[in-house]
Amino acid sequence: MQRRLKVIGLGAMALALGGCWGGGGIRDNERADWPPMRLTQAEGKQVVVVQAPSPGWSVHFDRSEKMSGGRRVLLTVRRPDPAFFYPQTVVEQNVITDVRADTDVRVYRRLADHDQRKPDAPYVRVELDG
Repeated sequence: MQRRLKVIGLGAMALALGGCWGGGGIRDNERADWPPMRLTQAEGKQVVVVQAPSPGWSVHFDRSEKMSGGRRVLLTVRRPDPAFFYPQTVVEQNVITDVRADTDVRVYRRLADHDQRKPDAPYVRVELDG
């Protein structure tokens, strides 16, 4: 009985920790070209410039990870709240990262609803403009 409780406890802990990563994983074999993104530098850091279709969209820097030959930048792009009206005008958002300007990066994004607390969509590699 005690052994069974330990196994159940370890399984529950693994599920809880797995939820911290968002569940979607990272997909190197898939590509995304929306919303348009490009890289620039500011204050010695890499900056991701995102062209959102309206002010309701938001972009969040989740984290960066070390990878072979540079760093991977993970972003969450959130859809607008449908309860509000937004002008249909392209808005440029600058997302500063923690990656040094002289470091090679790959950018990945996942899409989430405006109110989704733990997005479960996978991070997909972004085809950068320019």
